[in-house]
Amino acid sequence: MLRLIAREPLVHFVVLGGLLFAAWSWLVPQQKAGPGDEVIILDQTQMDYLETLWKAQWKREPSPQDVAAIVDRHLRQEVFYREALRLGLDHDDQIIRTRLAQKMEAVANDLGTLMQPPTEDQLRAFYAKRPDLFTQPQAYAFRQVLYLPAEAEETVLEATLASLRQGGAVPENRRNKLSVPLDWDLTPAQVVENAFGGGFAASLSELPAGSWSGPVRSGLGLHLVMVTESQPEKLAPFEEIREFVARQYEYYTVLDTQEYMFRELLDRYEVRIEAEGVPDRVRQEYVRP
Repeated sequence: MLRLIAREPLVHFVVLGGLLFAAWSWLVPQQKAGPGDEVIILDQTQMDYLETLWKAQWKREPSPQDVAAIVDRHLRQEVFYREALRLGLDHDDQIIRTRLAQKMEAVANDLGTLMQPPTEDQLRAFYAKRPDLFTQPQAYAFRQVLYLPAEAEETVLEATLASLRQGGAVPENRRNKLSVPLDWDLTPAQVVENAFGGGFAASLSELPAGSWSGPVRSGLGLHLVMVTESQPEKLAPFEEIREFVARQYEYYTVLDTQEYMFRELLDRYEVRIEAEGVPDRVRQEYVRP
C-alpha cells in the first residue's frame, strides 16, 4: 500500500509543494505581524459597498445565498491577498506594478475633478492660451472626376474638361470610380489629403473657386476638379464653442494635476539611470546633478 501511495503523482506534488514552501519561509523570513494584521474586519460600510457593486453588476437585490457568496469571495480575496504580501509575491510583478501605478494616476485624476467649476474668465484665458485646440483647419468643398493613370489620355481629359466647363454632365463611366465620391462637402484639408494623397489637398488651394480646372494629380490618378467653397484656417469664436472649451479645460486640468503630482512625488526619490543608450536630455530631466 505504501508503495502505491508513494507512486501517486499527487503525493509527489504535495510533498514538493511543502518543501518549496518551507524553503521559501526559511530564505525569506516573514515580517512580524503588526497590530490587527491577523484580524479581518468586515464592517457595515464595507458590506454596503460590496453589495452596491454586486447590484450594479446584476441589477437586482442580492438573495441570502448571494450575500453568503459575496462574503465568501471577499474573505477569500482578503486572506489570499494578505498571504501574498507576506510571501512578497507583489515584488517585481509587472501586472501589479502597472495596476498600482494606474490607481495612483486615478487619484490624481480625482483631484483634478474635485476643483471648482471654471469661471468665465478662466475659460476665456484658457481659450486665448491654447488657440491650437480651437482653430478650425483649412477646408474645401469640391467636385472631382477621377481618371486612373492608364485612362488619363490628354485628348480625353481636354474634351471632358471642355464639356464640364460648358455645363455638361459628368460622364457616366466616371461616376463612382474606385468608390470615390464625385461631390465633397466642406472637408478639412488633412482629411482630403488622407483620402487622395499625392499632395492633392495642397493643389486645391491653387485652384479658382467656381470653375472646372485640371488635371490635378493625386495618389489615385488625375482629376478634373471644381472647388465650390474654400474655408481658410480660422480660430472658432469662443461663444460658438464654449462647451467644447469647458471640456478641454477640464481635460487639460486633470493632465496638469497628474503631472504636478508626479513631479512632487518624484522629488522624494533619487533617480539613477545606469542603462546605456538613454538620451542625455532624459538623464538631465530625471537625474539630479
